[in-house]
Amino acid sequence: MKAGWERSNDLIIPAIPTIGDMLKPFLKEKGIGHVQILSGGLNNTNIKIITNSKDQFVLRIFDKNNESIKIEKEILTLLKDRVPVPQVLYSDFSCTVFNKPFVLMNWKTGIQLSEVLQKNSTLQSGAATTVGSTLACIHKIRFPHSGFFNDKLEVKENVRISSDLFLQLIRGCIHDGYGKRHLGPDLSDKILSFTNENGHLMDYLGDQNSLVHSDFNPLNILVNEKVDSLTISAILDWEYAFSGSPLTDIGNMLRYEGITTKGLLEPFIVSYIKSGGSLPEKWLRKSKLLDLLALCDLANSRECGVVRIMDIKRLVLRTLGEWENYEDVEKMF
Repeated sequence: MKAGWERSNDLIIPAIPTIGDMLKPFLKEKGIGHVQILSGGLNNTNIKIITNSKDQFVLRIFDKNNESIKIEKEILTLLKDRVPVPQVLYSDFSCTVFNKPFVLMNWKTGIQLSEVLQKNSTLQSGAATTVGSTLACIHKIRFPHSGFFNDKLEVKENVRISSDLFLQLIRGCIHDGYGKRHLGPDLSDKILSFTNENGHLMDYLGDQNSLVHSDFNPLNILVNEKVDSLTISAILDWEYAFSGSPLTDIGNMLRYEGITTKGLLEPFIVSYIKSGGSLPEKWLRKSKLLDLLALCDLANSRECGVVRIMDIKRLVLRTLGEWENYEDVEKMF
């Protein structure tokens, strides 16, 4: 699960006195006793803050000052009391006190679901069930149109995926962008041929106006571990959220699930459906196509680390290789 992927940007680590200046309007006279760089996330920097009075917070520093920061803040407010998420306690997007925008959030206990699954596979089924019901709750939040948000969570541009748009985006990543350089000509040609053959499925996605996290995977799910069960503490990192097809999140969650290792898939999908989530025909194939687009987009950067590209290649090849078996999985539900 993105194990060892290189960061897109360097970590941003201010000195403790600088952090004190950044947070003084919120912390008032409280001093900072300890800071700790948190793992997870390849773009922004998350720092645990512990004050002298033992209060705990997360300082999230964004690499870029763009609309996605305010969108994430608004989504966290929208989801309060609906879905477990952290809340923004203080923010500064002015870049005057510090040269990067930042938010201060309440501390959520727990560890990444990915870490739990790696060390205790017996919890996999229960974890998948809990995650499936949570994702169904997220997807019940609807918007009038599909597309990307402005900072008031209004859809600023109606973007609805179709076969034509899907193939245009794939070509933009592979042919016109940097994807071919990183993935190589042979795999790039296979992707273009495969998507030309199967892209017609994108004309029948169904609902495309649900709240979509867009990076929904065990790295962004914080859990509290009990003796024989898990509870979700927080769903993290909403900066890429948009209004679109729920299959985007399903494809992301199942990205590392192979046909022969689908221990997460069945309880996750059963719980998702029982909790009110709906799936169109050929849902797994459509989810995998949307995730293939996401993988191509991840390879469409001027600079991509070796580990990242190796993992993307492996995932793409598995999707192409397992494609004929996805129909059998779909028939299970």
